[in-house]
Amino acid sequence: MRRRLVIFAGAHKTASSHLQHSLLGSQTALADLGIAAIGPKTMRQDLTPLSQLLRDGMTPEVVRAGADGFLQHHGGDADTVALMDENILGGTDRKMLLRRTRLYPWAPGRLARLLDLFDGHDVQLALATRNPATFFPSCWGESLHHGRYDDFADYIRGFDLARPIWTELTDRLKETCPTLKIMLWRYEDYTQLGPALFGHLLKPEAENAVQLDPKIRRAGLSQRAAEWFQMQETRGKDTVQEARQRYPKTGPETAYVPWSGEELAQITASYDQDLTKARQRDGVILLAARNARDA
Repeated sequence: MRRRLVIFAGAHKTASSHLQHSLLGSQTALADLGIAAIGPKTMRQDLTPLSQLLRDGMTPEVVRAGADGFLQHHGGDADTVALMDENILGGTDRKMLLRRTRLYPWAPGRLARLLDLFDGHDVQLALATRNPATFFPSCWGESLHHGRYDDFADYIRGFDLARPIWTELTDRLKETCPTLKIMLWRYEDYTQLGPALFGHLLKPEAENAVQLDPKIRRAGLSQRAAEWFQMQETRGKDTVQEARQRYPKTGPETAYVPWSGEELAQITASYDQDLTKARQRDGVILLAARNARDA
């Protein structure tokens, strides 16, 4: 059975958890439209190991048979399947997120192996971007849960925030997977896009079928929490948790922003130029709130 597969690959800290919960919470309505939503827990349990077998040299035809079984078991007879896992491209630990000048340094190979599992299906990549000025501080806050407790300055050291990171990422993905169609949207537009995003990426009818999750998922560090954490001489998971409890993030305006006003303006201007370049690439579409129905 040839299916349309939409791979929701994050990026991290772009409301990916909220998106996933919204789709998973709307499964019954989506199933009536021939759409299946498969979340990251299932992906990591049943699909990622198959991708690793392919990496380790197992016969592709054998592994693809397992991937077909995965789709049949978790997707049923749906003709459109949303595959959701922000770890497809990498992680928030520095070694998985940043290497020299590259964002998600291992992403092309990781995605290529996933696509190799689904030869014969129509595949599209769905990816949210975010202003580096808020993206990297938020990723750093998330990385603190994984066992490295460096200051933000060490986390970001040596990485040029003025680089067109999203254009370069899509270029690298397209170089490895030339026929892949990539749909981008800005994290900053996520709320305004609302259910129209799902209508465009999945099926038009999905716009009315998806109920947005009312909860905020995986909120980042507040300014005060980040500053307090970085002042501690000894750090661990308990320190991260205490920082969050002492100084919870109560809204976007309280988020950790380690830049001066001038630096913030420069990084934001570079981000705008980056997305202008990205949308000019063949096979890449940037979905903006104003053209959610038309792009």
